[in-house]
Order: sequence, then C-alpha cells, then structure tokens
Amino acid sequence: MKKLKTAVVGLGRIGWKFHIPHIISHEGFELCALLDPLQERVNEGIEEFSVKGYTDFSKLIENEKLDLIVIASPTPFHADQTIAAMEKGIDVFLEKPMAPTLEEADRMIEASKKLQRKLMVYQPHRTAAETQAIKYIIEKDIIGPVYMIKRSISRYQRRSDWQTQKKFGGGMLNNYGAHYIDQLLYVTGSKALDISCHLRSIATLGDADDVVKAVIVTENNVILDLDINMASSQHLTPCIVFGERGTAVLGRNVKGDRTYNVKYYNKDDLKNLELKTELAAEGRSYANNDEIPWKETEVLLSDFSRINYYDKCYEYYAEGKEPYVRLEQTREVMRVIDTCHKIGW
Repeated sequence: MKKLKTAVVGLGRIGWKFHIPHIISHEGFELCALLDPLQERVNEGIEEFSVKGYTDFSKLIENEKLDLIVIASPTPFHADQTIAAMEKGIDVFLEKPMAPTLEEADRMIEASKKLQRKLMVYQPHRTAAETQAIKYIIEKDIIGPVYMIKRSISRYQRRSDWQTQKKFGGGMLNNYGAHYIDQLLYVTGSKALDISCHLRSIATLGDADDVVKAVIVTENNVILDLDINMASSQHLTPCIVFGERGTAVLGRNVKGDRTYNVKYYNKDDLKNLELKTELAAEGRSYANNDEIPWKETEVLLSDFSRINYYDKCYEYYAEGKEPYVRLEQTREVMRVIDTCHKIGW
C-alpha cells in the first residue's frame, strides 16, 4: 500500500485533535512534518510524533518531499499556502471554509487546474450518521418528495477568539455555515437558485456574525432553511425534513437514542376527495371529514456508521478515484457564503 508522505500545517484545535490522529492511525498516510507559527506547539509536535517541525511555510515545502499537505491554518492563509504548495508539486487537503472570499477560492481552483494538482476541502458533515440517515429517508421515498429542510444549531456563547473577527475571516457563517450549507446542498443534490440571508452580531465580543438566518431555494425547488444562533439560551430542533407525505424530526427516543422520528402516510391509503369549486361552504363548514392514516417509524442514527474521511482522501489522492467533495461543489458553497456576506448585514 502506497504511503502518502504528509505534513500538517496549523496545530490548533482542528489540526491537532482531528487531522493528526486520523493521519497517524491510517496505514495509507505517513506523517512527516508539522508546521505552526508558535514554536512551543512545534516543539510539542516534534516530541509527540517524532517528526520534523517548522515555523516557516516556505522552508517546509522547500525541504520536505511531500505527497500531500493538510492545511488547517486560519482561513486568511489558505489561498497563499495552497497555491505555494501546489507550485511545489504537492497536493492539498484543505480545511473549510476554502477561503475568506469567492475571488480567492477561484484563484485556488484556477491554480489547481493550471498546475494539475489535486485539491479537496474537508467537509466532515457529509460523513455523519445524521446525513446518511437523511439520504436514506429521501432515497427510500418514506415521506415523499422533499420540499423543505430546516437545519439549526443553537447555544449561547460569548466567544472572544479570532473567529469572532471579520478581519480574520471569522463569523459563524464561515465557521458552521460552511459545514451546513455543504451538507444541505449535498443531500438535495442541487445548487442554489435563490439566496436570502440575515447576519447579526449579538453575544460575540467580535464584529463578525454569531447569528445567521439563511433561506436557500435550490434548482430542484427545495427550500433550505438554516439557523445558526450562538445567542440563544434555548436549543432549536437540529433538523426537520419535510416531504409531501410526511415529516422527519431529528431528536432522541425514549431510550435516549438519536433518531429521526418519521410521521408519514402512504398515498394509496388516502380516501378520494373532490375539489369543491362553489363559494358557499356546505353546512357553513370547511370540514371535509378527511382523516390522514398516519404511520410512524424511527430511523436510528446508530444504524449508520460514520464514513472515514481519510479513507476517501486516500482513494482520491493515492488511488486516483473521484474526489469525495468536488471543487465545483466547494465553489458553490463559497458562492452561497459570499452572497450571504454581501446581503446579510
């Protein structure tokens, strides 16, 4: 099995706690080097993993013979680091969001094509059990054609880190929105046709958004209703999928298992109704004595295993298979985010 010589750039939360553990536990990757501007983090990485450490990006890509570089640095550094790595013949696996702006994202995509280097963005919400369960509900046609999905995340946080500041590419639209917009477009298999958005700074100490309300209508006419609210003391329902014959609500059952509670009907079980065209309601009542023969079922998230993202990385970077996240899909996420930034304030 070919091992991809790999370096990780950025030893903060995502690089240290997510990417490095996956790399060292996967037989297809060899962790060769680490980079961070903080020398103490570099020293910690050298001691922990017995690899080379750098604080200078140019020295890293000049000195190391790498197959792959995982960029988990803050968003403003993504474009320059990605392009510099590709110019050295190194493929790139990149943290979300791809870049602070759509223009920078396009610059990276153009460089990838021109230099013929592989580039993919980390979108782990695609691999989650809740995403696979939504796809199962849609593909099995349990609730009929889906016309709307409401996706929410809520808590109250007075954040004060770099992700609260616009100048660093912060804000919850970039942070969580990059995940959920990709997730929603992925399960609907479509692009955005119409986008509306409102952004607010409420509990944050910075000037970037911590409240996001976005409504996206896809090309296949599904309404995607996204709430990201970091200034709510009450939890919103995380996901509701609306179909023409029923609704699936993400929550927990009486045993505490995470599940989609699905309430639906079978079309053939409905009684026949006739549309009445007279203006006068019979018996001065609008009731038609219709009774929906509801059925209920559960779709347990435990029935779906999380996909190993680094398996998908290996298939793409080492085996030449199609990317798990295509660049045109990433660009669509960036286009939606860019539009929301322009119209949301």
